[in-house]
Amino acid sequence: MRFQQLKLQKGHSTKAERRFLELCKKLHIPFQAKVKINGQEIDFLIGKYAIEIDGHTQNTRKNLMLVEQGFTPIHIDNWAVDTGLEEWLKNICQQEQEQISSPRFQGQPTRRLP
Repeated sequence: MRFQQLKLQKGHSTKAERRFLELCKKLHIPFQAKVKINGQEIDFLIGKYAIEIDGHTQNTRKNLMLVEQGFTPIHIDNWAVDTGLEEWLKNICQQEQEQISSPRFQGQPTRRLP
């Protein structure tokens, strides 16, 4: 986790990304930060959720590539990191755990968003 934190130091990330990192740490959520998938940088990976903390327009091609690779792209506005995100994060992590432990899990679980 320490390596993930180093990727999000001031000057290499936005304030919203650093707040999101702190929230993940507080909730003990396993994540990866600043991951490259097919040459595209993703802000955070939590399981199969590719989370982008945005202050800009969404990249449609990037979203399609993520879906093709089996990820669920999620975009969170910079301002939304401080508003009600904690409960939402708990829910997606719980869903991730339930799907992994489900007897029906066969490597491609169906993703439900809260």
